[in-house]
Amino acid sequence: MKKNIRRQLLAASMVATASGVQAVPIYQSNQVTLYMEGYFTAHMVNTMGDTTMQNGASRIRFGLNVPAYDEWDTGFNLEWGVRAINAAQDIVIQGDQQAAPGEERQSLYLRQGHGFFKHPKWGEFSLGKQWGVYYEVTYITDWYNVSGGLASGTYGLNTDGGPAGTGRADSAVAWRKSWEFDSGELKIGLQYAAHVADLEINVEDIAGPDTTLECPVGDCEYGISHGIAAVYRANIGDGLFFGAAYNRVKLDIASQDGRIYDVSSGQPELIRDDYAFNASSNDWTTAVGMYYGKEAFAKGFYGAVVFQRSQNNQLAPPGSVVGVTNFFDAKGSESFLSYTWGPENCYSVYGGHNYLVSDDPEFDAALVVDDRYKLAQYYLGFQYRWNERVRLYFENAFDDSNEVARPEFDDFIAVGFRIDI
Repeated sequence: MKKNIRRQLLAASMVATASGVQAVPIYQSNQVTLYMEGYFTAHMVNTMGDTTMQNGASRIRFGLNVPAYDEWDTGFNLEWGVRAINAAQDIVIQGDQQAAPGEERQSLYLRQGHGFFKHPKWGEFSLGKQWGVYYEVTYITDWYNVSGGLASGTYGLNTDGGPAGTGRADSAVAWRKSWEFDSGELKIGLQYAAHVADLEINVEDIAGPDTTLECPVGDCEYGISHGIAAVYRANIGDGLFFGAAYNRVKLDIASQDGRIYDVSSGQPELIRDDYAFNASSNDWTTAVGMYYGKEAFAKGFYGAVVFQRSQNNQLAPPGSVVGVTNFFDAKGSESFLSYTWGPENCYSVYGGHNYLVSDDPEFDAALVVDDRYKLAQYYLGFQYRWNERVRLYFENAFDDSNEVARPEFDDFIAVGFRIDI
């Protein structure tokens, strides 16, 4: 009986964040442990000529752990994102803050919801909305308090990565297994996402001025996706990490029944319902990453870098390209570096970059302005950890994006706080 309770507490502690704060058990018995974790964060941001108080990536999570027969543990995790400062936020500058499509205006939205089964020998199986195995590699640079996660392919298509399976994957089945050696630890992840999502295609001036093309419901969609990741943590110095990940999803943008509307009068008028188009392809992205150090904001130095290449996993702003879609192939990189010192490791300076450019001649030729898409941001910040659960931070971004990307990104200065449960 005591052994079961100990295993429950260990399972709860596995959700500890980089700050060292552990989940809080809110109910315990001989059969189950129910725990809660999360944090509240908000910041004052000056960007695009305005100063506003904005929601951070606040969240609340509940988990249930149920020891089963033999050495199996089972349970579930439910996590919601919370917009408490302003439910109708207009500017989103953080990748990890992205909601799933259709949830951008909700004060409370689902971030994760999955069940799991794990065993020391057979690994962990999880089913539902969860962090994709791709994130096993790209999380290493996703530690900024305000921005970041823009160039690793994790939050592609301006979503939470759910449809593609790279971020918080929708309807995913995953298996993860770790092997420990004297020299380090190897971890493998496999994923299958049986999620189909309709794509809303709306292209202006496709059949002349003042016309709009729409794809019928059910014709344009995301299909099934597959992912794989492998990481190795070597026992060298404070720790050396290497990782690689690949994710692929079927992208179907084709119809014989495309609808053309005349919008010259302000009210759409159907003038054709048999417009044929075919822009089908695959959406894939691959990433490699490495870091040295214990973890982000841990005592001493931490340095991480991620490189990615992708096809049809990025979207240019609406109206920036002539054609059926604004998907494009891309390559990018991210970095995150921190140095932490002082009593209780309370002071941290950090910085790095996000850089993403199009690598798609056909897309580049169709751009209305500029000859390629370029997102470039460079960060510098300072964090003060007041105590184990409270932190204050300052973060500054210097933006060097070109005219195509500039409508979505700009310089910013932010001051904020975070309180962990």
